[in-house]
Amino acid sequence: MCRSEEVELTTTTATLHDILELTGDVWRVRLKPLTEYPFIAGQYTELVIDGFSYLFFTIASDPSQAYVELHIQAGSDKSNSLIEHLQRQPSVQLNPAAGRCTLDSLTATDAPLLLIASGTGFAQIKAIAEDQLAKNSQRPLYIYWTSHSLSQLYMLEKAEQWAKQFDHIHTAALISEQSHWEDKHQMLINSILSDHQEHIASCQAVTCGSPEMVYAVLDSLVEKGFNAEQMISDVFDFSPREN
Repeated sequence: MCRSEEVELTTTTATLHDILELTGDVWRVRLKPLTEYPFIAGQYTELVIDGFSYLFFTIASDPSQAYVELHIQAGSDKSNSLIEHLQRQPSVQLNPAAGRCTLDSLTATDAPLLLIASGTGFAQIKAIAEDQLAKNSQRPLYIYWTSHSLSQLYMLEKAEQWAKQFDHIHTAALISEQSHWEDKHQMLINSILSDHQEHIASCQAVTCGSPEMVYAVLDSLVEKGFNAEQMISDVFDFSPREN
């Protein structure tokens, strides 16, 4: 039996354009690739840095922008060391973009798109929303961004500005520490259903968060008639349910 060889990925060099601390201990990192770096809104990249492993981050910018934007949650030893490294080093290597959480994975439609995120899952929502805006799409976008505290909604002003500027974009900020629900996901689920229960069967969804959150939302929406095949999430690949 022949032993399969690992495919060596071709990396792209990117220089650090800027790094900015936002609220909630989240950092925005913008990298400028020195050569073409193709990706689709919703995909992720991997930083290749000596001494670090598993540096996967969703790309928060859309493909029309000149930078690859990342949102990095600091607080752990690993993430703090990464931030310090990026502040010192002028460039990094990027593996090719990957991931199937892109709108071309769904049936083409103009039905409402639910963009559901917790924490830095907003990076994926931001990329997809900005990509839709860059394409002048008028498809209704409903953003539901949940966190434990208001400070963790680190780009809420941007999301709310979209809703003010564009009639087809709607933004809901959901703070779990202010909720009376014992189930921390119930406020999010109720908010979605209060807006869409009558036509949930025609909606599509992008859900970005922990496996617990993603599957709780999926199950609750399916109970009300949502088609499970019309939700995409990276969770379905890295933390699939057992059949």
